[in-house]
Amino acid sequence: MKYSHWRGRSLAFFSAIGIAIGVVSSPIHADPPKTPPTPLDPNGLQKKAESTPGFTGKWFVQLASKPTISGGSPQAISSQQKTFGSDVSSRVQVTEKHSRLWNGVVVKTDKAGLEEVVKASNVKAVFPVLSVAMPKNQKSKVLPQVRRAGAMTGVPYAHKELGLTGKGMKIGIIDTGIDIDHPAFGGSGVPGSATFPTSKVVAGYDFVGDRYNSDINSDAYDPNAVPDSVPNDCHGHGTHVAGIAAGNDPTNNFRGVAPNALLGAYRVFGCDGATDTGVMLTAMERASRDGMNVVNMSIGAPYVTWPEYPTAVAADALVNSGVVVTVSQGNEGDHGAFSGSAPAVSPKAIAVGSVDNNGLLLSTFTTADGASYTYMPVDGAAVPPTTGSAQLAAYPDGQKTGAVDLPGKPFEGKVALVARGDSTFAEKAAAAQADGAVGLLIYNNEDGVVRASIQPTTDLPVGTITKEQGEKLEGLVAKSAGNSPVITWTDKQEPIVDPDTATMVSTFSAWGMTADLKLKPDVLAPGGEITSAYPLDKQTAKKGYAELSGTSMAAPHTAGAAALVLESNPSASPDAVKAVLQNTADPVLLSYPIQRGFPSQARIQEPVQHQGAGLIDIPAAVSQANSYAAPGKEKRVSTVTPSKISLGDTDSNNPTDLTITNHSDKEKTYTLGSDLNAAGTYGPNTLLQYAPGLNTKVTFSADKVTVPAHSTRTVKATVTPPSSYSSYATGTAVETKLPYITMYGGYITLKDDAGRIQRIPFAGLNGDYESREAISSKWTYGDLYDSQTLSFVDHKPEDKYNVSPSLVRVSSCPNGRVVASDCADDNAQYAEVTEKDHVYSMKDYDVPRVRLHVETPVKNMKIYVNAVGPDGKKQGQSVPVHQVYDNDGVGADKSFQTFSWDGRIKKGGKLQMADDGRYVMSVLVTKGTGHPQNSKDASERYETPPFVVRSLTDANPTPTASPTESPKPTPTDSPTESPKPTPTTAQPSPTPTASPKPSPSPTADPGGSTVTTYTDWTADSAQPATPIGKGTPYAGDFTGKGKDGFITRQGMTFTTEGKSFTYGRADDAVLTGDFDGDGKDSVAVVRGNRIYIKNTLTGGDADAVLTYGREGDTFLAGDFDGDGKDSVAVVRGNHIYIKNTLTGGDADADFTYGRKGDAYLVGDWNGDGKDTFAIRRANVYHLRNSLSGGNADATHTFAQPDTAVLTGNWTGSGKHTPATHP
Repeated sequence: MKYSHWRGRSLAFFSAIGIAIGVVSSPIHADPPKTPPTPLDPNGLQKKAESTPGFTGKWFVQLASKPTISGGSPQAISSQQKTFGSDVSSRVQVTEKHSRLWNGVVVKTDKAGLEEVVKASNVKAVFPVLSVAMPKNQKSKVLPQVRRAGAMTGVPYAHKELGLTGKGMKIGIIDTGIDIDHPAFGGSGVPGSATFPTSKVVAGYDFVGDRYNSDINSDAYDPNAVPDSVPNDCHGHGTHVAGIAAGNDPTNNFRGVAPNALLGAYRVFGCDGATDTGVMLTAMERASRDGMNVVNMSIGAPYVTWPEYPTAVAADALVNSGVVVTVSQGNEGDHGAFSGSAPAVSPKAIAVGSVDNNGLLLSTFTTADGASYTYMPVDGAAVPPTTGSAQLAAYPDGQKTGAVDLPGKPFEGKVALVARGDSTFAEKAAAAQADGAVGLLIYNNEDGVVRASIQPTTDLPVGTITKEQGEKLEGLVAKSAGNSPVITWTDKQEPIVDPDTATMVSTFSAWGMTADLKLKPDVLAPGGEITSAYPLDKQTAKKGYAELSGTSMAAPHTAGAAALVLESNPSASPDAVKAVLQNTADPVLLSYPIQRGFPSQARIQEPVQHQGAGLIDIPAAVSQANSYAAPGKEKRVSTVTPSKISLGDTDSNNPTDLTITNHSDKEKTYTLGSDLNAAGTYGPNTLLQYAPGLNTKVTFSADKVTVPAHSTRTVKATVTPPSSYSSYATGTAVETKLPYITMYGGYITLKDDAGRIQRIPFAGLNGDYESREAISSKWTYGDLYDSQTLSFVDHKPEDKYNVSPSLVRVSSCPNGRVVASDCADDNAQYAEVTEKDHVYSMKDYDVPRVRLHVETPVKNMKIYVNAVGPDGKKQGQSVPVHQVYDNDGVGADKSFQTFSWDGRIKKGGKLQMADDGRYVMSVLVTKGTGHPQNSKDASERYETPPFVVRSLTDANPTPTASPTESPKPTPTDSPTESPKPTPTTAQPSPTPTASPKPSPSPTADPGGSTVTTYTDWTADSAQPATPIGKGTPYAGDFTGKGKDGFITRQGMTFTTEGKSFTYGRADDAVLTGDFDGDGKDSVAVVRGNRIYIKNTLTGGDADAVLTYGREGDTFLAGDFDGDGKDSVAVVRGNHIYIKNTLTGGDADADFTYGRKGDAYLVGDWNGDGKDTFAIRRANVYHLRNSLSGGNADATHTFAQPDTAVLTGNWTGSGKHTPATHP
C-alpha cells in the first residue's frame, strides 16, 4: 500500500531537523521544585525537539524571575540574562531577549551548547522554537457577497445608534504587515507615498523582512531576518485583517468594525512562507510596550491543542496586563474534533470561530414593468452582460426543465427560461444554445438561491434565479401572447440575505475541544467570504479590496468588537470583555440540517464544541459592559462567571459554582434555566456523526436568585451527561440510546427581570476519555454508513475507517532532499512493510519508521527499540530497551504521522550506532489526560514486525527482500516510486550510464596545463610546476596521503591520478572536501541552492543531498569546527553563513567580513586544524584566523591581479598556501 505523506518526525538524537508544519509541542521543563531539583537533560531536550515538526534549531530558555508584567524586577531580570550570557560559551548565540511578558532568551546552538545552556544559572525551563505556517485563505460555500458581515453582529447599530467607532482605542495586528498607503488606513492610494508611522497606523515594527521564511521544507527557506524600516505588507493577509478590525475608506463606502481605532502593525511574516514562535513572542512584547488595547493574532498551528508553550503563556500574560487578545480558532474544520490551533488554546485569549457571511451582492436585470430581478452567475458559463436587452422565451408545458430538442430555433436571439431538475445544467445550456438562445436563466425548483457550476464549460451566459422569480417570469411570458417580454441587463447590484447559509458555522472553522477537554472556540464572528482592504499592488477584481475567508477574518471582527466595548467602558478588564461577549452571544443553528437527515423545524443547534457561546452580539455586549453603577462610581461590569464551563469526562460530576455579579444600583432577580438544543457528536474525528435531542439535564441549587445592588451571589449548577439522543432514521424523532462516547454541550441561561438573557456555554464527554482508542482506532465503515451508502464508497462494513499503525519505508521522495533521516518533502510517499525481516540500509532516509494516525490526543508518547531473535522475541531481559522518543502532549491529526529511528542508541552512557541485526520498535502512549476511571489502564501499545538494521548476524540469515521492495530502486524503477531523484531532475549524474573507462596511463594529457604551488605567500617559494592535464583544477587530498593534489573537470568529466568519472552537469559549481571524515577528499556539485555530495571519486547517485542558502550565493567548503569533516558555508554580499553539519537549517555561525564584491577563499592559514576565510582584492589577500569579522590577521600581496589562484596544504604541514594556474 502507498500513503500520502502528511507529517514526518525523526527520532534522530542530535541532528537539528524539523518538518515545518508549525506544530507546537508541550513545554520541556524541569520537574516541580524538589530538594534537590531534577536537572534538565540536554539529550532529552534535543530528542524531543527533533521529533517535533517545525523545530527551527533555536531554543526558548526561560529564566527564574517573573516577567515585568507579572511584577518581576527589571534589575533582577537584566542580571539573570547577563549571568546567563557569561555562563555559556560563544557556541551559544543569544538571538533574542524577553522580559515583559516572559523572562528568558532565545538561543541558537548545537548539542554541546545545549549542555552549557541547561547548566547555566537561573535556567528554569527550555522549549524548542517552532515554525508557524502562513495562514491560508479558505473557501466557504458562499460565493458573491455584500459588505453585510457587520450587520450580522450589530455593527451598524453600534456605529449609528450608540455612537461607537473605536475612537481612542489601539488594535495591534500581528500578521504580515499593513499597506499603509491604502485609503482604508489614511493613505493616498499611491504606493510608497506614506511615511511611517501614519496618523492611522501609529505603531509597529517589521521583525523579518521580505525574504524571511522559517519553513525548512521550502525551496525558499531563509531564516535570516532582514527587517525593513516600514512594516508594509507584500502578502495581503495582514492588510485584510486590519481592514476588518479598523479600516475606514468613506470613498469606497468601506468601514471596519472599529473604523476610528488606531492600529499597530507587527510584521512577523515575509512575503511568503512561515514565521516562528520566537518572532511571535517578540511581536507580542512589542505590542504590549506600544500600549495596544487589543491584540489580534490571525495565526495558528493546527492540531496543537495542548495549551502549554511560551507564546500561550505570553498571551495569558498579555491579558493579565490589561490587553484583550483575540486569536483565530483555525481552519481545519473539515477534519473534525480536536482540530483547533495554538495560540487559540490559550486559556485567557478569545478563540474565534467563523460563520459564513449571510449577505449576497447579486447582479440584476429588469423587465418592462420596472421590476428588478437579481441573479447568480453560474461558474463555468459566460457571465451575463451588464448592458443591452433581449427577448425572454420559455419552454412549453411538459418540457419546463429543458434539455430537449425543440423544432426549429424557437429561442433565436432570445434568453431562454428553464426550470431546475431532470437534467444537468450543462445539458440545459447545450440544448438552449442549440435552439438559438443567447442566454439562459435557470430558476430553482425549491426555495433559496441556486449556486451552480457547469462542466464542461460553455460560452453561453447563464444565471440562476429563485423559484419565485422564475414563476413570475413564466407568467409574463404566458401573458405575452406571442409578443415575448423584454429583459434589460444592468450594471447595478442588489443585496439579499441568503436564507441557506445565514449565520451557519463555516465548514472550515476548526472544532474544539482542546486536548485536555477545555471548551474552545469561545465565540463566533463572520469569517466566510469577507470583503476587506488588500494591498494596492495586488491584482484583485476591485483594486485595493478582496474577498477572503477563514477564521483569520473572524478574529479581527471580534477584535474590533472588543474595541467598541472598551470605548463604551474603558474600565472593563480583558476578562470582563470576554465574559460579556460570551454571555450575550447567540447560539446558531446546525448547518444543513436537511442534508444531515434532520427536519429543519427541529431547530437543532450547532454543537457547542464547534461554536462556543455563539455569534457575538455587539450592542448586547456593550449594554452588559455598561451595566455598572451610577456616574461617579467605579464602572465595573456585571457578569456571570465562569463565562464558559468545561466539564471534562465523567471522572467526576461535581457541580459548578456560578458567580452572578450585579454592579448596578438596583436589585436584580435572575431565573435560571438551560438551552439543550445543541447536537452532540461521536465517531471518528474526521467524520463526525451528529446526535441531536440529547437528554442532558441541568439542575440548580436554586432556580431563581436575587442579587442586591453592588453584590454577588453564587448558585450551583449540576450537569448530568446524556445517555440518549433523538434518532430521525424513520423521519420522526425516536429516543435512542447513544451507541458511542459522545461529546455534548448546551447553555445555562439566566433571564433577568427585563427579559434579557445571558448564556454560559458548557461542553463535556459522556464517558471515560481514556477509554477512547488513540492510535489503534477500531472505527469501521459499518459504524458510519448504511448498506446503501457502502455500496457507493466501495467498502465492506468490517473495513477499518482509519489506518492502523504499521512499519513503513519511504517509497518516493520527489525532491530528493534529505534532512537527518527524513525525506524533507511534504509529498513523500510511504509503503507498508509486509515482508519478514525487511532490511534497512540506514543510509539517508532508508531507516525504520512507524506510521500511525493519532485519533485522540495523548498525554505522552514514547517509542522504544529492542533487539530480537529470529523468533521475534526480545533478547535478554537483562538488556534494557532503548528509548528513542518521548514527548508530552501529542495532538490528534487528520491523516497520519511517521516516526523514524536513525539507528542510534545509548551504549555506556554515550550515543552510538546500534549493531547490525534484527530489531522491533514499540510505541507506548498515555491516552487522554492520563486519568482513567475504575483503575483501568490509560495506555495503548503497538509493536512493529521485526526488521533488520543493515544486515543479520544470525547463523542462517533470512534472504534480503527482492529489488522491487528495496528502498534503493533499480535503474528501471519509475521515478515517482524512487526515493532518489531522477537523473534529469535532481541527481547530479546526468545519465545512468557507467562511468568512462580510466585512462591507460596515470600521466597527464600532454595537451593539458600545469599548476605551480608555493610553500608560503612569496614568489621565491615556488615549487616545480605540476602537470594536471586539461580542464579546470580543484584542490584536495584525493589519495588520503595528507597532502593536497588536484582534480580537474572538463565538461562533466572529472580526472585525477589518471582516473576519470562523470558527475553532475557542466554548469554546476564544484566543491571539494572530506565530507564523510574518511581522510580522503571527494567532490560535490552545487545547483541553485542544492548541494549534491559524493563520498567517493565515482559517478552515480549523490551520497547526500542538502539545501542551504539561496540561489546566487557563493558556496565554499571547509572544516570550520575542526571535527575532521568538511561542511559548507555561503557568502551573501559580505555576510558569511556557516554550517558545521551537512544539513540545511539555520547557520551555526554567521558574521560579516570584507566588502561586497570581494572574492572569498577558504583555508587553514595557521595550521590549527580549523578552516577560516580570506578575501582577495586584486592581488592582495587578507587572511583571518577566526570565524569572526574584524581586521585581517595577515595580509599578503601575491602574483598578479588577473592570476588564477588556488590554496591547499601542498606540503603536509597543515597550513594552506597558494598555487597559480594559467
